[in-house]
Amino acid sequence: MKAKVLGVIEVSAVFILMSYIFNYVQSIPLSAEISDPLGGFLFPGYAVLLVISFLIYIIRDQHKQKFPISEKLRYQVEIIAQGFFPVFTLSVLLSWIDWTQWTGAILISIIEIGLLFWFAWMVKEKQPPGQKMGVVGGLALIPIASQISNKLGNVIVAVIYFYLFVALSEEILFRGYIQSRLNSVFGRPKQIFGIRWGWGLIISSVLFGLWHWGWNPETLAWPHVLWTMLAGLIFGLVREKSESVIAPAILHGIMNYGPQAILFYLFLN
Repeated sequence: MKAKVLGVIEVSAVFILMSYIFNYVQSIPLSAEISDPLGGFLFPGYAVLLVISFLIYIIRDQHKQKFPISEKLRYQVEIIAQGFFPVFTLSVLLSWIDWTQWTGAILISIIEIGLLFWFAWMVKEKQPPGQKMGVVGGLALIPIASQISNKLGNVIVAVIYFYLFVALSEEILFRGYIQSRLNSVFGRPKQIFGIRWGWGLIISSVLFGLWHWGWNPETLAWPHVLWTMLAGLIFGLVREKSESVIAPAILHGIMNYGPQAILFYLFLN
C-alpha cells in the first residue's frame, strides 16, 4: 500500500510541476515571438515538455534497451495499422463535431468508448516480441523538414508540431512515464480482449484529460477534459498492447492532424 500511495504522489507531483513549467514557458514573451510566425503553435512549451519528460522517463525506466530493433519496429507497425482506422475515424469526427460544447463532447466520448473496444478486439491475436522497446525508439519519429513550397512547408511545420512536439511529448509523459510508473506499483491485473491493464491506465488517462483543461480555460474547459480523458484510454490501451510509446505517439498525431486535414489544407484551403 505504501508503494502505491508514494507512486500516486510522485506522478501527481510531476504532473503539477510539468503543468506549471509548460504554462510558465508559454507566458514568456520570447515564446510568443517564436510561436506567432509558426502559426501560433505552442512550440516552446512542448519543446520543454518533450525534453523534461524524456529525461524523467529515462531516469525512472526499469527496462534494458535491447536490440535487434527490426522485430520491435515491425510489431509497432502492426499495432499502428490496426489502430489507424479507429483513430482516423475519431480524427474525422473531431473535424466537424463541436467538442468544446457538452453535446459534442458527450457524442465524441460515446464514440470513443466504441472505438476503444474496436481496437482491443482487432489486436487481440497479436503478440509482442520477446524483448521490450521503450521510448528511445520514439525518437525515430523526428521528421526531416525541407523547403518545398509555402503551403507544403506549413503542412510540414504542422506535422512536426503535432506528431513530434505534441503527440510524442505527451505520450512520453502520460503513457511512457506516468502509466508505466503506476503499472510498476499497481500491476496490470485486469484484461480486455487479452490486453492487460490496471490503475495506471485509468489514472494516467484522467491526468491526460486534466492536462488539456489548462491550455486556455476561456475556451477549453470540462467538455474538452471529458473526451480527451477517453482518448487517453485509447492511447493507454495501445501503449499496453504495444509495450512502447511509438504506436500511441503516431496514432495520437493522426488524431491531432490526420491525413484528411493535411489533404484539405493542401488542395482545398
